[in-house]
Amino acid sequence: MRLQLVASTSVAYAVLALLSGLTGPQDTAIAEIWLPAGLSYALALRVGFWAVPVPLLGTLLSHVSAGDSLSAGVLAMALGHASGAALMGVLGHQWMRRADLFASLRNVSAFLAAVALAAGLSTLIASLALPNLRDWSIQGDALGWWGGDVAGAIVLAPALLSWMGRSAGPRLRELRRPEFLLLVICCLAASAIADKGVIKVLSLRPQTLLVPLTIWGGLRFSPAAATVANVVLALGMSVLPDQDRRLLDLTRGLESQELLELGVTTSLLVGLVVLVISNNRARASRQLAQVAGSLERTVAERTDQLARANAQLRHLSETDGLTGLVNRRHFDALLRERWIEAATAGSPLALAMIDIDHFKLYNDHYGHQAGDRCLQQVADVLAAQIRSSSDCAARYGGEEFVLLWSTITPAQAAAAAERLRQAVSDLQLPHATSPVGASVSLSIGVAATTWSGHPATAPADELQHQIEALLRQADQNLYAAKAAGRNRVVAS
Repeated sequence: MRLQLVASTSVAYAVLALLSGLTGPQDTAIAEIWLPAGLSYALALRVGFWAVPVPLLGTLLSHVSAGDSLSAGVLAMALGHASGAALMGVLGHQWMRRADLFASLRNVSAFLAAVALAAGLSTLIASLALPNLRDWSIQGDALGWWGGDVAGAIVLAPALLSWMGRSAGPRLRELRRPEFLLLVICCLAASAIADKGVIKVLSLRPQTLLVPLTIWGGLRFSPAAATVANVVLALGMSVLPDQDRRLLDLTRGLESQELLELGVTTSLLVGLVVLVISNNRARASRQLAQVAGSLERTVAERTDQLARANAQLRHLSETDGLTGLVNRRHFDALLRERWIEAATAGSPLALAMIDIDHFKLYNDHYGHQAGDRCLQQVADVLAAQIRSSSDCAARYGGEEFVLLWSTITPAQAAAAAERLRQAVSDLQLPHATSPVGASVSLSIGVAATTWSGHPATAPADELQHQIEALLRQADQNLYAAKAAGRNRVVAS
């Protein structure tokens, strides 16, 4: 895979070298915007020293394709470009965090510093075989060579870095946005205005056209789309001819291509800074939204946990821990609710007070653990007598239980109580010390009534008095069952 990468990018380097030759002055071999530098420097930031062979092979391939002989100058240029890529790989990884150009302005500054030093090294090594590159004056070739590498890196490297190793799907969708198409059209129009010299001031100062466009792209698009627009803009402006020789006098010795290189580079740097700031702001906004979403989820989870905890606490506060039935405190509240409902609807209500016969003797003989198991088994039978959510079975205290039935007649309540007594008898739980029989039995007192009236308007003490009367009647019937010999149902 690495060899394939080197081979394919070497060919791309050669193609970019030929393209860059077309953008430079036609009377020199020096391109003012050296696009291959952008390819090799971007690759160096991504794959390290595997990028070094690319400019070496690409330079040789481009000269062979152009019909040039492999002279010492060509070899020096190849070595210079390869050395620049190597230095970029070292400095970029040391100075840039995560090698992400768009992560921060610090990374942009580190990238520009590494580009400047890498381009300088490339120029120095090439000057060993090319004497004309030893002149670093404002009109010297060395400054143009160095500036061409810097300009090419600023033009192409950000675009390549924004696409390398990432899914192209979302980025291609952004390129199809109508606003992006409009931006590209404006870039081409700006290039035409500058290239043709239609407006001399704009041709002399291309930043007038470039800066608004690069800021537009930086504010409105992701790095992938904005840097593509910058490449289109830079390539369109890079073929600026000298339409009017009088421009040379105005620039005080700077040729039009050098002025353009400076203008394009400066404008793209402004756009790059705006892009990084906008990208970081969008990233911070996404992170804030993620934190807010995470906080909302956390609050929702904590609220849900609190609700479950409250429900569990409420269940524990309303439930008898041993039998799992409703405890007496909650039963008293349910009895009041059911009483009001029955009185309002004029429907019957029945109550059964239940006692395990001679349970103290059972505990004394079999032990408290066996007594607890006996209470649990009796409670299971009671729970089976519940017909609907309106009914209720509760542990009233010790070995006493209570059953509340809604919408049931006195005869039906007596029959249900008898079935309960028989079901416990059928368990055949041994009770060796019971005077009643050889197994556990129940004594049950049932009271049933039908009320009509308006309980919502009745005084609270009157309601309580009526409820206590029903409980008292059931309790009296329970004592009557015990007095009659136990293991029986007494209903009224």
